[in-house]
Amino acid sequence: MHCGVFVQQKEYDTLAERTAQMEKRAAADRAEMAALRADLTASRERMENALRANAENGSEVFTSKQRINEVAGHLDEVAHGVEETKRDLAASRTELSTKLDELKKQIPAAVPPAPAVPVPLAIPQDKAAHLTALTEAKVKKDYAAVRILGPEYLNRYPRDDSADLALFMVAESDREDSRPASALGHYNRLLKLFPRSRLLDKALYGMGEAYLTMHDCGNAKLAYQSCETRFRRDKIGQDAKAKLDLITKAPPGLCAPE
Repeated sequence: MHCGVFVQQKEYDTLAERTAQMEKRAAADRAEMAALRADLTASRERMENALRANAENGSEVFTSKQRINEVAGHLDEVAHGVEETKRDLAASRTELSTKLDELKKQIPAAVPPAPAVPVPLAIPQDKAAHLTALTEAKVKKDYAAVRILGPEYLNRYPRDDSADLALFMVAESDREDSRPASALGHYNRLLKLFPRSRLLDKALYGMGEAYLTMHDCGNAKLAYQSCETRFRRDKIGQDAKAKLDLITKAPPGLCAPE
């Protein structure tokens, strides 16, 4: 089977090369015809100019007529050759198309690759390993993994010291992944479940960022004010104040029309 395909391929390549040569010859013939037509036109113009001027020397008119006849004869020969080349080229192209169809029939159809089956995310049974996997997913911006590992950590270890961190990473991942509404839901849950969380400052600031992404400057202002009031002496409090100043200036496009 493979030997037959090889032979067909060789015949097809030979025919394709011959067809290409014929196309080059046809192009050369066309160029020669164009040059002959230009020569013929020039000869006719010279003869007509001589006749209009009633040239005293009749030999010039005779020479022009003779040149016209020669060029016209040569042009007819070339035109005949071009027609033959066109017929040969058309036949060659038909044969080439037939060979190509035969070659396609002998080549087995490509089998499409099987669709990739998503591999279920393995959640570590060990608490420390679970938190490590969640943290690594957050660092790698593997937001889909964070959305699986984070809530499951909270379900398994709701009273663990890192439960608020797991929930915070889920909220931050959704905000970074352009899902501000979902992020706000996680931030609010964090504030409700862990009102004394060590991440309270970052959660309040993150809420302001999420609201600002949604152009909800009213709620963003409330979140930033809460962060700035509670953590005024910290850098995050100063950052919140800068955001409040920005909202006050209200540059175009920042806030949605009320």
